Amino acid sequence: MSTVGFISLGCPKNQIDGECLLALLDEKGFEIADPYEGVDIVIINTCGFIESAKKEAIENILDMAQLKEEGLVGKIIVTGCLAERYKDEILNEIPEVDAVVGIGANGSIADICERVLEDETVA
Repeated sequence: MSTVGFISLGCPKNQIDGECLLALLDEKGFEIADPYEGVDIVIINTCGFIESAKKEAIENILDMAQLKEEGLVGKIIVTGCLAERYKDEILNEIPEVDAVVGIGANGSIADICERVLEDETVA
């Protein structure tokens, strides 16, 4: 069973979206882990509408990229508003990220997790 850590940033809508994502993953047999160190996948649900939210999201992505480099997390998936607005920039600037998917992909999160576990980059 694959383990997933989850970081939810931003507004209350993101928190609700995050709860829905976690429920979908749980239904598909993923184990939700807290804390996120040692997980197979970490999902960062981002906000990207105000400058401070973008900065917080990027800092969290870079923190997870560092943990990935150290072997403390497996794959990194970025979702949410920042991913929706800046998909190409994230993929080009932070190669440690394995998937960047906007809010329209929420219903496919389990499939996306399975694909990145098979070393596929998803955008």
